[in-house]
Amino acid sequence: MNSSLLVCWLRRQHARLASGRLTVWLLGILVLVLGVYLYIPQVGQSSAIAIERWVEQKGLVGQLFHALGLTAVLHSPLFWGTCGLMFVNLVLCMLRRIRSTLGLFRFPERVPEVSQAWLRREIAAPDLAEDRISELLRNRGFRTLVEAGRVYGLRGRFAIAGHWIFHLALLAMLVVGTFVAITPDTFRGLVGVGEGEFFALHASPFLSTRTPVTVVLPDLRFQMGEIETYTEGVQTRRFEAHLTTPTGERATIGVNRPFRKTPYQVMVHGFGYMAGWAIALDGEGIVNGAWVKLIPFPLERSDTFTIGSGESTVRVRLYPDHEFEGETHRSRSYELQNPRFTARIFWRGVKVYDGLLEPDQRVPLEEGLEFFFLPEIRRYAMLEVIQERGHAAVFACLGVMIFGLAIRYFRIRKEILVQRVGAGMEVFGHGEIFESLFAEEFEQLVDDMASVSERSDDPRRAA
Repeated sequence: MNSSLLVCWLRRQHARLASGRLTVWLLGILVLVLGVYLYIPQVGQSSAIAIERWVEQKGLVGQLFHALGLTAVLHSPLFWGTCGLMFVNLVLCMLRRIRSTLGLFRFPERVPEVSQAWLRREIAAPDLAEDRISELLRNRGFRTLVEAGRVYGLRGRFAIAGHWIFHLALLAMLVVGTFVAITPDTFRGLVGVGEGEFFALHASPFLSTRTPVTVVLPDLRFQMGEIETYTEGVQTRRFEAHLTTPTGERATIGVNRPFRKTPYQVMVHGFGYMAGWAIALDGEGIVNGAWVKLIPFPLERSDTFTIGSGESTVRVRLYPDHEFEGETHRSRSYELQNPRFTARIFWRGVKVYDGLLEPDQRVPLEEGLEFFFLPEIRRYAMLEVIQERGHAAVFACLGVMIFGLAIRYFRIRKEILVQRVGAGMEVFGHGEIFESLFAEEFEQLVDDMASVSERSDDPRRAA
């Protein structure tokens, strides 16, 4: 008794998992998930700072979304759970219908029976022979089968192959998508690279990483070229960074315009200014110096760097000198035409300077030492480096699915049956999809049969 109840329960669950209704619900969930992906900042598409800012702005709702993993929805349990359940649903649906669908590949040995869904027309063709009907159908691309008083034509019997190609590619994409979701990107890191600097994955000082940089990761190297900005006043509308790989390949990246180097994707999220400072001693030249990457946004924020052991600090900000040229609001500092700094310098705990500081303007420290900023100022780009895994396979499966749909909808299965009834003929037709278009084709085919019958009745035309 218990075993029979278990069998009944398993049958019910199998029927539910193999139902088309479940497929519709799962597709609806995937649509919602993709909607979340489009309208909420995502890890890998937006910087960590942008995601934190969005969570803070949305308050409790933002914290809830972040806790549910919706800021990384492609790696959330909701996404890979839906993909896994849809995989099971599609497999069971295909197994449930495999016998009937595979049978559509075979050309029937006997003329099949028609149903009420078939179109029907009668024509008066007492002298039209079966071989003439068969020839007419073959000229239209049908494969024919002739029995006593009946002619059957079939076209597009391999159209069902598109159905199988589509569903098998969809299954493969669900497997790959679930794998990508369960095993997130091996590496994701944020780094600032200045103009003229070389970037090496295993040597660059990343500002943030989820996974430590190890020798297991494939190396990535390139040189940062010029970083161009396009501004309106003090607002930057667009910025681009130019890269050169060791093989001589050049690329331009910007917002929503990543640089792809298998298996990595490099995205640029912002830019800043890199100023060089130096300490010189009379008669001996420069004794110390470095390049520092300044925080450009927002304008009221400043950056601090240390000199030596940390007892001496410099608090500096690129000075936004506003000018008007006609009605245009411009800033020469941000365009690097006439850059200046506001600096507060502490030398061994004692403030030695506080105010506007021009490049190459010397600030005396002690015993002949002088601090100054180098005249040259460069830009740097904030780059997010992501190791891609499985994305190419997902797009390949998507291409195969489109190919399967093309076969399915451009090679439509069509059937024609002609049989004698009294002094005339009955013509039946059935098209698998696009019934209205097939009805027009069916009417034209019936008219052609009638015209062939009329020509065969005319002795002059027959001669």
